[in-house]
Amino acid sequence: MANQRAKKKTTKKRTPRKNASSKQPSSNWLLRVLVILTFAALLLCGLYYFGSFETRAKMERAALATLNSPRTHGATPAPVAKLLDTFYDAIPSSEGLVVEGGELGRDPASPFIAGMPRSRQAVRPLLQPSYINLFNERSLQAACIALRLDDSERQQATAHESPEVDARIPRLTAAAMTLGKWQPHPIVPPAALIGQQSTRGASDARLATNYAPMTEAYATGVWKKAMREFTLRYPQRFGEVWLYLGPVYRPESAKLASGIALPDAFYAIALDLTEAGGLRALALLIPTDAEGLNLNDYLTSIAQIEKITRLQFLPELDFSVRNTLGNYISPSVW
Repeated sequence: MANQRAKKKTTKKRTPRKNASSKQPSSNWLLRVLVILTFAALLLCGLYYFGSFETRAKMERAALATLNSPRTHGATPAPVAKLLDTFYDAIPSSEGLVVEGGELGRDPASPFIAGMPRSRQAVRPLLQPSYINLFNERSLQAACIALRLDDSERQQATAHESPEVDARIPRLTAAAMTLGKWQPHPIVPPAALIGQQSTRGASDARLATNYAPMTEAYATGVWKKAMREFTLRYPQRFGEVWLYLGPVYRPESAKLASGIALPDAFYAIALDLTEAGGLRALALLIPTDAEGLNLNDYLTSIAQIEKITRLQFLPELDFSVRNTLGNYISPSVW
């Protein structure tokens, strides 16, 4: 009996030694990886902070290019995209071209920055609590819808699915914007206006003057993606943004029986004041037959949008500053 007890005690003592020895190689491997990664991070930080201007610029461009694709990909989960945005925005050159902003943006009640856009065609300002619509009564379509969005807590309300006739423009109805695959869809998404103005925003979004003919594929595809970036992610990332949105028509554009032209494209301009008080801009021009969802394919300049819409944005900026910013094309979406 004594021998058996001794054997049992011996066995119990050996078991933990075997378990400890089997885990040791795994722990050592993980430690080596952490040391290597830490050393690599320190090395990159050293190269960046002590390197030349050209070295830092190259490193920033490489980092931006690496982050840009996954953070803007539609399949990237929202929490991951938000984390990548944080890294992206921390890179100094991610701001792009920034001009002197001066006293711009001091009026929180105005959706315009650097003045109301000027038009070479007659437009009627339709004032709503959540936006101002520069409406072209001749074409029965919005020339430009201007709104300001911030990062305040988002509100809730029920979104209406169909447009409601705007009493100021009674001729514009849902039927007037309908033909086959072309159906009336909102230019400014209801979710954006509801998030800022609750039920008031829902009412503003429903007005027919906020609608334009779009195909279902366009409205729920590339335009929806662009509006998610402009109206949701940008206010969260930058605190506030000013947006100008609208359709683009050409002289040869096809027309519906109502006389309303079918848009050839839609434009979206985002304006942001940086923490240092600088002004920067991002412009998209998305054709209505666009199939791709990569917003970088539709980057353009404000000057190009002005040329085809006959609008002039940022009229209160100094000419040279406006010209510089207006002709700039961002290398990628923010």
